This record gives sequence, structure tokens and C-alpha cells, in this order.
Amino acid sequence: MNEISLFDKTTPEIGMSGLGNTTMKKDEFLKLLVEQLKHQDPMSPMNSQDFASQLAQFSSLEQLTNMSGMMEESVQADLMLTQAINNTMATSFIGKNVYAAGDMITFTKDDPVDISFQLNGWAENVIVNVMDGAGNIVKGMELGALSSGKQSLTWDGKNTNGDEVPEGEYKIQVIALDANDDPVGTLTMVQGIITGIKYTDGTAVFVVNDEEIPFSKVIEITAPEG
Repeated sequence: MNEISLFDKTTPEIGMSGLGNTTMKKDEFLKLLVEQLKHQDPMSPMNSQDFASQLAQFSSLEQLTNMSGMMEESVQADLMLTQAINNTMATSFIGKNVYAAGDMITFTKDDPVDISFQLNGWAENVIVNVMDGAGNIVKGMELGALSSGKQSLTWDGKNTNGDEVPEGEYKIQVIALDANDDPVGTLTMVQGIITGIKYTDGTAVFVVNDEEIPFSKVIEITAPEG
């Protein structure tokens, strides 16, 4: 009777999935060990030292598997705790003023729109364009020279001809040039009061101007003026 070794590369297949993989699961290891015992020569049993060595390897494999499972559970627990803390803190921001990265604004009839942006350096000339869904400029506003930092203006909802535009969403484009007509870095922002909190896949998002803003886009949160 041929002896089967756990480390014999010529070991015949015994109908267990995964034995051809480079990583052996602990149940497959145990099955193969049992098969080795079943097929050993009764007249020449496995060396006790080899047998003990293989059992020790199985024990180590089981411990590593258990440790991996415990670490995965710990990571999941930490993630859930972080989400719970963020969700709890989010409710305390209702009523606060928020600035977040974004280039879309919503115009409602007879309700002027605040436009905010940030300049990364001094600009000799700044132009703010309001664009419709087709990319057409409905209103261009030249602001002249502006210093670096946060800037804001109010759009009355009228186009270049002085006519009121239809209600809806519009895109903001900021063009800034320095004294050498080289572009200055800009960041368009949406600004408004946080009126509520929504939860998407267990993560809280702010509701501002009827739009959802995730934490990752928030730049600044301040107390409301007055």
C-alpha cells in the first residue's frame, strides 16, 4: 500500500475542491491528513515525529484562520462605530451655514442666488459665467481684480438682456487671470443653510438648497449670521 504524504507533489486527487490551489483551507488540510492515515502501510506506520509535526502545522493553520476572522470583525466594528459617530454629529449641524465644493446652483423665481468661489491667488480679472443645461452662457459678470481667498456675489436670475431666466439648475464657471493673463486656480462652491439630514447606505448627507451634499465635499461650516 502506497503511503500518501501531505507534502508529496505526486499525491493523487481525492475529490476535494481547492487542493490544486496554492493556499489550502484548514478543512482541506484535515481531510488530506485523514486520507494519509487511511492509506498508510499498517506494517510501516507514519513516523510519530512526522505525524506530530503535521498536527502542529494544522493547529497553526487553524489559529491563523481564527485570527484573520477576528481581525475582520474588528475592522467591521470600527467602521460601524465611525459611521455611528458621524451620523450622531451630523444632526448637530442643522441650521448651520455650509460651504461645499460644487458648481451647480438652483434658481427660484424672485429669489436671488448666492454664488461663492475661492481663488488660489491674486487675480487681475475675474469673470463669473452662469450657464444653462446646454452649456450656453446666460449671464456673464466681470468682477475685476480680486484677492485670494473666498469670494461671493449675488445673481438676480436675469440674463444678459435683463430678462428673468426660467427656474431650474444652472452651472457656474469662474475664469480668473493674473497680471500676465495666466490662469489662477479657482474652486466653485455651493453655499446655504443645512435644513436636514438624509442617510444613504448608512452614511449621513446634508440637505442644502434641496440638494444632497456628502461630508467629503464640505469645506466649511459656520454659525448662521445674526
